[in-house]
Amino acid sequence: MSGSLETVEREVLALQGLLMGALQEMRQLYDAYLEVLAPIARQQLITVSYQVCTQVFPEQFLTLEEGDRQRLQQQIQRLALQLEAAILRLQPRRQESEPVPTDDLIDVEAPEATDSNEDQEGNAPATEENNSLQEKLSKTLYRCSLKINHLLQQAAILPPAPIGVILEIASKAENRPLGRIPHLLTMMMDEQKSEEEGEAHASPLSHHPMAAIYLQLEELEFQHPPLANHRSQIRQLESRLASLQQQLHKKQRQYLVLKASRAWWQTWKANEANSPQDTPD
Repeated sequence: MSGSLETVEREVLALQGLLMGALQEMRQLYDAYLEVLAPIARQQLITVSYQVCTQVFPEQFLTLEEGDRQRLQQQIQRLALQLEAAILRLQPRRQESEPVPTDDLIDVEAPEATDSNEDQEGNAPATEENNSLQEKLSKTLYRCSLKINHLLQQAAILPPAPIGVILEIASKAENRPLGRIPHLLTMMMDEQKSEEEGEAHASPLSHHPMAAIYLQLEELEFQHPPLANHRSQIRQLESRLASLQQQLHKKQRQYLVLKASRAWWQTWKANEANSPQDTPD
């Protein structure tokens, strides 16, 4: 029993080392992934904005004065640069070394400090850390999508519509087909206008086109094979991390059982040694 306990303890320590090494490798993979993603997202935001103004709603864009066009393009370019910077700030190597600006149009949550030296139970936050980074990345793209749509609405390029509701519905849709223009949702909005006040009946429904920009990782990766390759490496390592965590959990359980068994018998023998012995008359 004693030898088994020490053996299992060494196996637990070995698995903890493998897990921490894999977690460090995951951070490096995300560094590289976000390094590639950031300029792609910046360019795609500019490209889809151009397509909205020239292919989807060209008349609305042409009605703008020259100065208004320039201001709109400057705002788009500024937002695109802020998106690139926000994505780069999510890199694990930058999380603790750079302060999070508070004056950006895109709000990025402050990183939560994580300790790479985990407790003796070996509960490395591999899954939690990856999920947190992925969630922050999705939020960054979502908030940027809201911003660009609001800019285009303020410039009277996009018609009035509840952009937040549209993006929220789209974000929850599974297996959403890729559109003709990447990162652009298009639809027909139904609108019913009432007749003059006092009329009992409303006019028939009218239909008008609506569009909304929505940057999504799936489309970015689909369009750019190098980015998809980085994502594939991350998924493979995620699978390896999950396997290591499962092995570690089982081995930790085995260690606790052996340790509890040893403690039981040590206590039992101590009780036997201290018990009064019956003496003959």
